[in-house]
Amino acid sequence: MLNDSLEYCPHCHTNLQGDAIPEEQQKSYNATHFTKKIGMTTLKADRILYWQCPDCDGTWSIK
Repeated sequence: MLNDSLEYCPHCHTNLQGDAIPEEQQKSYNATHFTKKIGMTTLKADRILYWQCPDCDGTWSIK
């Protein structure tokens, strides 16, 4: 069983847990729910550089 993917914005504390992932696909995503946080990058980067909250636009680093 996968862990619940409940997560909150570190700035405004809004719930960032998105819609449920269909049970048969959860293992592929290694999560129970999609996320609402936004992965931010640049044209030069080939990876997510930091996260952004869709509600307050606050940002935080990748852990």
